[in-house]
Amino acid sequence: MKKMVLTGLRKLEEISGERPEPREGEKLMKVLACAVCRTDAKMWDQGHRDLVFPRVPGHEVVVRGENGDRFVIWPGRSCGRCRYCLEGRENLCEDMTITGFHHDGGFAEYLVVPEKSLVPLPGDIPISLACMAEPVGCVLNALSPMGLQPGDRVAVFGGGTVGLMAALASKTMGADPLLIEKSEEKIQRISPFLEEAGIECLKETREGEFDVVINACPDPIAFSMGVVKLARGGRFAFFSGLTKNEHLETNLVNLIHYKEAAVTGAYGLTRKNMEDALPFIRKNHKALALLVEDILSLDRAGEVLPRVLAGRELKFILDVAGDLARESLDSGHEPTREAVVRSEVATPERADVPEGLPDFCRRVIAEVSPPSDEIRASAQARMDNKTKPLGALGKLEEMALQLCRIQNSLDPVINARALFVFAGDHGITEEGVSAYPSEVTGQMVDNFLRGGAAINVLCRHYGIKLKIVDMGVNADFEPHPDLILKKVRKGTRNFAIQPAMTEEEMGAALQGGMEAFLDQWKDSAPDIVGMGEMGIGNTSSASAIISAVTGISPSQATGRGTGVDDKGLQHKAQVIERALAFHQLNGADGFEILQKVGGYEIAGIAGAVLAAASRGTAVVLDGVIVTAAGLLAHLICPHVRDYLISGHKSVEAAQEAALAFLGLEPVIDFRMRLGEGTGAAITIDSVAAACRIMGEMASFDDAGVSKKG
Repeated sequence: MKKMVLTGLRKLEEISGERPEPREGEKLMKVLACAVCRTDAKMWDQGHRDLVFPRVPGHEVVVRGENGDRFVIWPGRSCGRCRYCLEGRENLCEDMTITGFHHDGGFAEYLVVPEKSLVPLPGDIPISLACMAEPVGCVLNALSPMGLQPGDRVAVFGGGTVGLMAALASKTMGADPLLIEKSEEKIQRISPFLEEAGIECLKETREGEFDVVINACPDPIAFSMGVVKLARGGRFAFFSGLTKNEHLETNLVNLIHYKEAAVTGAYGLTRKNMEDALPFIRKNHKALALLVEDILSLDRAGEVLPRVLAGRELKFILDVAGDLARESLDSGHEPTREAVVRSEVATPERADVPEGLPDFCRRVIAEVSPPSDEIRASAQARMDNKTKPLGALGKLEEMALQLCRIQNSLDPVINARALFVFAGDHGITEEGVSAYPSEVTGQMVDNFLRGGAAINVLCRHYGIKLKIVDMGVNADFEPHPDLILKKVRKGTRNFAIQPAMTEEEMGAALQGGMEAFLDQWKDSAPDIVGMGEMGIGNTSSASAIISAVTGISPSQATGRGTGVDDKGLQHKAQVIERALAFHQLNGADGFEILQKVGGYEIAGIAGAVLAAASRGTAVVLDGVIVTAAGLLAHLICPHVRDYLISGHKSVEAAQEAALAFLGLEPVIDFRMRLGEGTGAAITIDSVAAACRIMGEMASFDDAGVSKKG
């Protein structure tokens, strides 16, 4: 017979031996499966006051008898004579011994158990779920004195396996449970269960006056918060023991007195709880199946124990007899959480690519992949453990987490910084939509090259490498080290009466933007890049783009741009409305929208955004024109979205609609309306600060600070 034996602390050895011999009142049973409990892991790591080595652990066991009948095992052995046993509270028996503690348990091919500990297992319950009868029974024991009523508000502290079971049982009884779990990593892991069970989960809540509180984690702070949030006359299930040698505030404990709260301890389970667990499992099999982390062979028990001890994962099942591998999904058994989480997720569809799009553009677009999702939970957990209340650093936290995903690192850095200002003229100015003449575009480009504009000052201040890109300015410029020439044409056509550019010009403009970025960073990409623009008439183009994509009306999308008056604003909106009616654009086709109503500088920005994302660089958008370009890049390749950061809130109303479509929020609001990339430059420094917070701010453990907030 093969068995896994604890021979000492952190020593679990595979040993072969004879089958155990049953005594009077006992049965020799073949072990089918055994779940690995955190108690097993703690015994392996720390020992136990009732543990004597050597010992075979495991008390969440499913077995089969000689005649083929299946059973779950109530793990206790009680005297049957003391007052607790006679009152039906045998879990409190003074002479209680427990399988896997005092007697060898289920990490073995065969097991000897008392006949009275065998609970028949119905044939329609899968073995893997039947292993949960013991912890479910413990939950039912804890809830029994709570007297749950339909509509009772229940707060469950702790999102581990038993906390989830407690929340599910509360919901099954008609109560309204709220799960409180501070670990983002754990929340991500349990999200399939929460969705299936319809249970809300928060890291913290301002709500109070809960009718029932269940503490299902050993954190003394969670215990104290539970007491605070309990209603007067409420019931408190002291389910999980607390971490040893910690202290509770007596003022908090006194609230039990003032609230006349009923606090009830819960330890183990009775045989009746075990019997009641089976119909509960049958009724809730879909949700409970999502708690099964993985099913492993018996000889892998040693590798599972450290993972269980870490507390980040859910339930592991040891398939001792090999029967679980033969359990078929066709029989109605539900897939494990692992199978659901790892199932293939559809990749967002890319826009239809025009036949004439350059191969260079196709390659860059194909190279854009989504940032890492695997690191998200770990990054959130690390941020949450900084010496601050949860979420106290607001958008700085959000940016730090986003950079963790983009760089696939828990220590993101912002070293190399870049910013591009793309410039181009617009034929739509022929319709009188701007208060400034188109010559201003070229004049401002000269100003940029002389270093006299606001964006030059900000880039010098923040150490940002600045380049100006001529995509389609109606002017010629002398060579300059900071000037990149990608001119497609001297200004787009008037999109009120014809497409702004040909399909070939659109492809050339996208490629020009991509090359502007990639040529400057051939060997390595910058950590972050800002996008700016210059082009008289480009707010008309941006308004038309955003209206076409988001569905807001031209009048809602149209802003004053460079300062048109009320009459000019009305005229500008009418021009855009007429143009959109003329072109009849497909709001989901970024290529078509760009060609028909875009600008060369907008195409250049979209191309640069795509190129930056293809190299894993975070992209900071500026105002409404750059946001419109980012919107088109997102339509062309949806993966781009997670690389985007909105720099500042524009005074142009269309930006709000575009950002809502993208699911972004501006980082700053300085009431600016200059453009040029000024908002992006300021935001780049804020992102750098966020990364410093992530990498340098101490955790509670580092600082030796209590987590009580």
